[in-house]
Amino acid sequence: MKHTYFIFSIFFFSLFTNCGTNKNLQEEAPAQFEQAFYTTTDGEMTFYLPVTAIQKNRVELKNIYFKGLKSPIVHNQDGQNRYTASFGIRQSDYVMSSDPREEYGNKMPQKPEKSPVSIEKDQALLEYQENGETKYYVISNIEERK
Repeated sequence: MKHTYFIFSIFFFSLFTNCGTNKNLQEEAPAQFEQAFYTTTDGEMTFYLPVTAIQKNRVELKNIYFKGLKSPIVHNQDGQNRYTASFGIRQSDYVMSSDPREEYGNKMPQKPEKSPVSIEKDQALLEYQENGETKYYVISNIEERK
């Protein structure tokens, strides 16, 4: 009898702790978004998140997890209300020399970083802060544009 009570307690404990890990995954978007997309050029992938409405005094967009990488998301000052994130996806040609000054332009490759929540290949995980609390939102149906 003690063993069944113990197993039953572990089951409920694991059930509640598992729910606690996803408590910051939100169903409702922190802003109004248009279709998210990305482009790939010269070993760099750029993620675009067009925003139609956001309460900047309450919500701050922080990072994007996309295709196994993490990058800060920044607001573009190009007149369009769009946020972007850049990812280094391919190692470019490196200059190797005995003179360190000639290697100055070499870029460090971006390390993969696992997202806190499991996402599909056509999804991205948006990390944001709302009233000082870190939350997550899954963006789906991300398309590649040429």
